[in-house]
Amino acid sequence: MRVGIVGIGWWSDVLAEVIGRSDKLELRAGYSRSAEKTAKFAETFGCQAMDSYEDMLKLGDLDAVILTTPNSAHRPGAEAAAAAGKHVFVEKPISNTIADGRAMIAACEKAGVVLAVGHSYRRHGALRHLRRMIDSGELGRVSLVEGMFSNDNGLKLKPGAWRTDPAEIPGGCLMQIGIHQIDNLLYLLGDATELTAYVDRLETEPDIEDVTTVLMRFESGAIGYAASDYISPRRFELTIHGTKGNAFFDMDNDGLRLQRTGEGKPSPVEYPPNDHLLAELEDFADAAKDGRKPEVDGTDALKPLAVVLGAVTSSREGRSLPLSEILGET
Repeated sequence: MRVGIVGIGWWSDVLAEVIGRSDKLELRAGYSRSAEKTAKFAETFGCQAMDSYEDMLKLGDLDAVILTTPNSAHRPGAEAAAAAGKHVFVEKPISNTIADGRAMIAACEKAGVVLAVGHSYRRHGALRHLRRMIDSGELGRVSLVEGMFSNDNGLKLKPGAWRTDPAEIPGGCLMQIGIHQIDNLLYLLGDATELTAYVDRLETEPDIEDVTTVLMRFESGAIGYAASDYISPRRFELTIHGTKGNAFFDMDNDGLRLQRTGEGKPSPVEYPPNDHLLAELEDFADAAKDGRKPEVDGTDALKPLAVVLGAVTSSREGRSLPLSEILGET
C-alpha cells in the first residue's frame, strides 16, 4: 500500500519510521502547511514533498492517506480522501464530535474505501494476552478494571499550539492520552452503558483539563475506571480484578504479572511481544487489500470518543449519564 502522510510533526515521524519497517506499506508522499517541514520530512524518509493536499490526492499511484492533523481537520481530510478514492487512516480520536465522526464514516462507506482509526495500545502484546486470559476464563469473572495514563507534558505546554486549544481537545488530557486507556477498557470488557466523571484543570498554563477520572459501567456488569493526568510523571498501568485472580500490567516497569486467588503476591507472566504500531498499520493495509473491516473502524472509534465527550458533560453537569445519550441512540 502506497500511503501519504498529512500533518507533519513528531507523530508523523514515528509512523513514517514504522512504515519503513513494513513489507506491506510504502511511504509515497508527505504534506504539511509548512513547506519547510514538508521538505525536511521528505528528505528524511525518502518520499515526495507535496505542495498541497489536493496535489497529493491527485497522485495516481497513491492508495491511502494517513492523517496526523489536528482533530478538527480529520473530517475534511477524510472526506477529501474518500472523494478521491483513497483509503483513510486517521489518528485517534476519530474527530472532536460524534457528528463529524459519523460524516467521516458515511463518506468512506459511500466511496467504498476503508476508514481505520489509530487506537494502537489494544494491540500491545500484554493487552492481547490479557484479553486471552479474560476470554479463556483464567481470571474468572472480571469485576473491575483500572487504567491509568499520566505524563507531565502538560507542564511544558504553552498557549498557541493546537493541542493547547480547548476547542481542539475537549477534555484536555482525557482526549489526548486518557482515551488510550478508555479504548483498552472497551477492548477488554466490551461496550460501556453509563459513566460518571470528574474533569478539571489544576496546573497547565493553557486552559485545558489536566486531571481526569471516568467511572464506567459495562454491559457485563463489570466496572471500569480510567484516569489521566498531564502534570505528574509517566505511568501506564492496567489492573484487572477477577474471581480467580488479579492481573497487573505496568508498561514501563514490572511488565505483566498475575496473582491467582490464594497467592500472596503476583508472579511475572510471559507473553508474545509485538510491535503494536506496525500491527496497526499493517492491519489497515490488509483491510484495504482484502476489502474487509479493520480492527478499529469508524464505528468502533465513536465509542471511546463518546466516553470522553460524556465525561466532559458528566463533570460539568454533575451527573451520571448513559452512553446512548452521547451517541444519539434511542
